[in-house]
Amino acid sequence: MKALKIVVIGGVAAGASFAARARRLDEAAHITVIERGPDVSFANCGLPYHIGGEIPARDVLAVQTPASLKALLNLNVRTMSEAPAMPLEKQG
Repeated sequence: MKALKIVVIGGVAAGASFAARARRLDEAAHITVIERGPDVSFANCGLPYHIGGEIPARDVLAVQTPASLKALLNLNVRTMSEAPAMPLEKQG
């Protein structure tokens, strides 16, 4: 049986959570996360503290990185990428 291929559009919050859940359900799946921004997992609750100057470096708010998600969950994460269209494979 061929390994399942999963493409997740959007990495922050719901996308990252879905990718992690998909990995737990299928360890052999090829999972790719496409995120158009620089961060794949971001602590939005800390943003007011960054804006207010209590957290000077914005990068501290990045909870996970593409490298850490590769190491932890074997996810292929592509930041600064977009998926304006997705060709669908014909099932059959």
